[in-house]
Amino acid sequence: MLLAQVLRNLLTNALKFTEAGSVRLSARPAGAEVEFVVSDTGTGIPPELHERIFEEFYQVPGSKPISGRGTGLGLPYARRLAGILGGGLRVDSVPGEGSTFTLQLPVDAS
Repeated sequence: MLLAQVLRNLLTNALKFTEAGSVRLSARPAGAEVEFVVSDTGTGIPPELHERIFEEFYQVPGSKPISGRGTGLGLPYARRLAGILGGGLRVDSVPGEGSTFTLQLPVDAS
């Protein structure tokens, strides 16, 4: 249930900021962990904001979602749930090229 909530949040965000291109969900083993990866070809996030996006109510300045505007709670919530599950959530992103969110969980967490 918690895993589904995290993935739903990540996929919703990816779709919200990807006007053209693609959104992809994949999973792969990583030692004693499993990684769920949500990647998109959307607007991207400047490197200096990679940690800020996980702060409550923070929204990237100038970002223009395709549909709706969020509250700035989704990513902090997703990261908190990842921690509850014993894992972590990180982002790699380049403005204009897209973003990749990686959810790492112990194999026994889900």
